[in-house]
Amino acid sequence: MASKIKVDTLETANGSGTIALSNQFSGMSTASLPALGSAQMPAGSVVQVLIDEDSSSMLLQSSTYTDTDLSISITPSSTSSKILALWNVQGNLNASTSGWGTRLVRDSTNVFTSNQQYAQYASTYTSQRQSADYKHIDSPNTTSTITYKVQVSTYQNTAVYFNDDTAQTQLVLMEIKG
Repeated sequence: MASKIKVDTLETANGSGTIALSNQFSGMSTASLPALGSAQMPAGSVVQVLIDEDSSSMLLQSSTYTDTDLSISITPSSTSSKILALWNVQGNLNASTSGWGTRLVRDSTNVFTSNQQYAQYASTYTSQRQSADYKHIDSPNTTSTITYKVQVSTYQNTAVYFNDDTAQTQLVLMEIKG
């Protein structure tokens, strides 16, 4: 049930005058409200979200970190902003001692490293598809454009097929207002 208030006159709090409201709100909609810019957003607000997806496959047999095709450039709106990075890696392991490591690089600076070893499988030479999710909060302290990229390596130089078959990996960057 809709409510309606009808008044003839509104008076100021101290009684020094009246407030005229005739037709002040007619035709107003949410579309006519001003947009909230990042400067007006409270701390902790998500300012921007960028996503990159990759389905290209790669065979890696090296414990040296190698670039994947997951890469995003972002321009933070403030030096106090944080960048929340979320990504996943999918690989097909060929032996019980194979596994991978991943790291997140901002421009040329390593900001996160995780070594994953999937040695819990039977010692027979079988193929095991695995997926792992990662997250990191970075404080780049800049308003210049920066590029985040995901790199991978293998455990003990064993073969890992990244994104084989129909697998797809993602990198998501979220700017969080500081």
